[in-house]
Amino acid sequence: VRCVIGHSKGSASILNCASHVAKQELEDGKDVTCKCFVNLAGRYRVPEIHDPLSKFGEEQRAEMMKTGFFEITSTWGDGRIFKVTKEDLDAYKLQSVADTPKVLVHLKKDSSIRVLTIHGHQDEVVSVQNAFRFDEEIANHSLHVIKQANHNFNGIKYLDEMVEQIVTFYKSVYNET
Repeated sequence: VRCVIGHSKGSASILNCASHVAKQELEDGKDVTCKCFVNLAGRYRVPEIHDPLSKFGEEQRAEMMKTGFFEITSTWGDGRIFKVTKEDLDAYKLQSVADTPKVLVHLKKDSSIRVLTIHGHQDEVVSVQNAFRFDEEIANHSLHVIKQANHNFNGIKYLDEMVEQIVTFYKSVYNET
């Protein structure tokens, strides 16, 4: 594996992996083969201030306390209804609320590990400010913001631009032309 890509919640996992690989390289002196990590619309999170229930309204919180769950309708316009339980929220919190400052500690140091963040400027799920925060905190970081893209990059509308950015980044990481 020479490049790992994660989108949204999946970005927390790839950044954790990148930090672990950087730690191996920096502290253990190990030569690493995977040096390329791509963060697509990832969230910069600080667990002490993130409560997944805060995303929902007072009615939903009350319903959760009363019945143990509430229902939400898909925002994709397909009419799907999801049942959200306290266990779902707890699992979400554990899975996706990586303590970002702790995860990035090894990526703040100069190593051969490189991270590319691609983010849509019109992202309403994860603000583009998260991308700017990653850009400030990761030593070997490249940032590409797609001006009109949303959280899912408008389906395939920006796919060619994203692929071009990732391929160019990959080639630069491995000094390929």
